[in-house]
Order: sequence, then C-alpha cells, then structure tokens
Amino acid sequence: MSRIIDDITGSDLNRLKQLFSPAKVKEGANVALSGVFDTFHRDFSVGIARGKNLQLTSRDIRQIRKIIKEQSGFDLLTDPIPNSRTEMAQFFPNEKLSSRPVKDKVIKIYGVLSTNINGKSYDLEEGMNIEIALSHLKSIEHSQVVIVENYEAFSQFRSITSDVCLNPLVIYRGDKESGVISKEIAKSFLQIELVAWFDTDPSGISFAVASGASHILIPSISREALIEHGNSTLFEDQYRYWERVSKVLPSKLEALISSVEKGITQESIVANSIPLVLYPLK
Repeated sequence: MSRIIDDITGSDLNRLKQLFSPAKVKEGANVALSGVFDTFHRDFSVGIARGKNLQLTSRDIRQIRKIIKEQSGFDLLTDPIPNSRTEMAQFFPNEKLSSRPVKDKVIKIYGVLSTNINGKSYDLEEGMNIEIALSHLKSIEHSQVVIVENYEAFSQFRSITSDVCLNPLVIYRGDKESGVISKEIAKSFLQIELVAWFDTDPSGISFAVASGASHILIPSISREALIEHGNSTLFEDQYRYWERVSKVLPSKLEALISSVEKGITQESIVANSIPLVLYPLK
C-alpha cells in the first residue's frame, strides 16, 4: 500500500475536504480523475473511472477518510485544515501544505519612544524591534501607525524629521507577500490613523494609495534637492502609473516631480535628511 500522504498537495487536501459535505457523504460524488483522486483510484481501487471523471460512492468516500486517517492521523471529516506549518507537520510530511504563508503572519514593529501593544509597554533601544505574529497583535496603544516600505528606512525612522505624532508605532511592510498587512491593520484597528511611507515615485505612491492608509508621508523638497538626490529611472520606468496616482499628491509636489521627472527613494530621503510632511490621501 502506497503512502499517499507523502505526495499530497495543498490543492489535493482541499479537494478531499470538499467530499465531506453531508450530501456527498450520503450520496457520493463525481470528481475529476486527476491528482489525489487518480492516485486513490490507481493504488487503492477507489471509485469507478468514467472518462475524465471518477464516480465515488459514499463507501468510497468513507474509504478515503479511513486511508488518510490511518496514514496521518488527520480526519477529513472533523479536522480543519491547519493554518500553520507547525500544525500541518503534525499530520503530513510536507508541512508547506499550510494554507497560510509563514512570512506574512510575522511583522516587525517598534514605537519611536516606547512600544505599546497588547496592553504592555516596551522600551526598545535604537535598532531594536519586536517580531510578532499579526494574529497575536490584539491591541495597539498608539494613536498613529506608520507603514514603511523598505527595511532600511524602517530601521532608521527615529532619525527622520517629520510631523507625525511624538510616538507612532512603526511597522515594516515587508516583501510583496506581506504587503497586505496594512489593509489588515486598517480593518482591525479602526481608531488608529494609518500612515503610509513609501518611495516617492509612481510605484511607491500607487502602493500607498492601495495600502488602506488615510495619510501619506511625502518629502518637503526643493527643486534643487530633487534634481540632486532624485532618480530619473524611478520616474521613467514607472511612468505608466503616474497619471493614475499623481493626483493624490499636493499640486506643488506633483508639478515638481512632473517637471524634474525624477522620483526619490526612502533611502535617499534618510541619507540627505530631507524632512517629511503628513498629507491626507484623497
């Protein structure tokens, strides 16, 4: 008897779970003869093949449940699909079957003066931050949260001159997989003002608009400084976004970037001590 759980995929597991609705358990089901169902039919003589489909009786479905439970301990009828790799590894060799990515559950945070979360206050030294699973972040005792695009800018936010509140909670946005955390925070903590700080270029502004934030941090920069410290590639390569996102900026900054045709990165803003101002997103 083969160990079907050695090769089972996340998609397979979801397909198997769908068999266990009351109607299908009682009356059987018709499924595509592919993936895990092809293996069950070939190796365990489960079901009757009809062209590209597999006809399963209620007995077949009970047999599928029995085989999976014997090999893994996982009960397709009663056990929910685990959300974490640790939970998944209790049943299946391939812990990556987990429906939730590991990375997007963990965020890096710190408060500029003190870090006040979950009813507790933490004093962190320069360069320190707290890593916490987003699901474990139950309360934020800050009036303002700043989502930061790049890690270098995140780690140096204390050195930035800006008009945010005295003690915002600073959160690293992370990579593309974890970019959705800003929207989750916006939905979960309605009383908090969410601020987005991204590169000041068409792509960065687009991300800020999509983040769910109510405000954006933008550089208070002169024409001369933008010419010196800006990057024309950021504007040229992302020009397709410009017309769509430029209108959210104050007209003076929009006109400046359009005329100079340069964007400016967070790293350049930090390195050249360019102050930031808070601006409401339209």
